[in-house]
Amino acid sequence: SSGINAEYRAAFYSELEAFKQRIVKRAKEKIEEAMEEERLERLGPGGLDPADVFESLPESMRKCFESQDIGMLQQIIKELPEEEARYHMKRCVDSGLWCPAKDDPSTSTGDGFVKKEDDAEDEEIYQEV
Repeated sequence: SSGINAEYRAAFYSELEAFKQRIVKRAKEKIEEAMEEERLERLGPGGLDPADVFESLPESMRKCFESQDIGMLQQIIKELPEEEARYHMKRCVDSGLWCPAKDDPSTSTGDGFVKKEDDAEDEEIYQEV
């Protein structure tokens, strides 16, 4: 009868091990699902993740966001080639890192730049988040 007992014990531990592995696997899946959900909740109005966008910014722009120095950001934007500046600012808007002045009709909600007009000032207008 000790042979049956040993078989039963082996089967029990085998099942227990399989059960533990299923729990570990499911826990990993739940963590991944929660992380993905959190990432989706973070996405800005244009569907971009602000953390990813922030990491992709030139270091000088990252420093402006960290210190919330709007004046310095405006200066850096002016110094960048226009295409590059618009690319980064559009990504900042789409991720929710930057909210263009909603109540300022001269500011484009797409990229935060002043809309082009014949005699519009060269100065970009931003609003702090």
